[in-house]
Amino acid sequence: MGSRTYRAEAIVLKTNDFAEADRILVLFTRHFGKVRVVAKGIRRATSRMAGHAEPLTHATYQLARGRELDVLTGAEARAIYPDMRDDLALIAAGWYVAELVDRFTADRVPSAPLFDLLETALRALDAGIAAPVVCRWFDLHVLDRSGFRPELGVCAHCRAALGEQTNAWEPAVGGAMCASCAAKQSYVAPLTVRALKSLRYLLVSDLAAAARLRLDAPLTHELDRHLRAFLRYVLDRDISSTRLLDEVRDLPRPARVS
Repeated sequence: MGSRTYRAEAIVLKTNDFAEADRILVLFTRHFGKVRVVAKGIRRATSRMAGHAEPLTHATYQLARGRELDVLTGAEARAIYPDMRDDLALIAAGWYVAELVDRFTADRVPSAPLFDLLETALRALDAGIAAPVVCRWFDLHVLDRSGFRPELGVCAHCRAALGEQTNAWEPAVGGAMCASCAAKQSYVAPLTVRALKSLRYLLVSDLAAAARLRLDAPLTHELDRHLRAFLRYVLDRDISSTRLLDEVRDLPRPARVS
């Protein structure tokens, strides 16, 4: 019979208050996938583990197997991303990438590459890399690693080469659509040459290289619109945290949490 306790490196995706002083944590672990655990008494002022039970905390957790939910018994911090937490735009982006991981994963299905992807994004946000760059890079790479890579090389409808012109974006066919196919549709979203090249660059780049991409306001809005539509089509629902991202984006200057 296996041990009742185990250790897991994990990032907290989200939390929900439970009972009088408990909290349920949704942990995305490196080796066990997504695990739901209960942190008993964590909401009491005297709890020594309260700081390890916040969204986006990266720690090694000591867990005990339970009948329905595993139980948090200990934690050792690995990263708390303090600079990210002091900037509303960056922490909103952190919540966004965490929500995407939650949407794209099932419980107890290991995915170390996706864990590494999430950790990379959070470290980049903590280092001050622009939230739109991190989010659009993450969108493409989480889609790729989940088996939903958008077609960016040829027309997703007819497979013809995409010309150096305004083409189209259509999630229902799988990505970019050539101008000829787009002309036969009642409406498809236009895809500019700049946007297509940026999507291609983000998809083949690591985050350090992606950080060199300069996104002005029109390009930022276009990439956000196209990838949000693609994610909505794949997931059949909106990403809740995009509302906060939209509000933060329209602020006149970066908002500080503290």
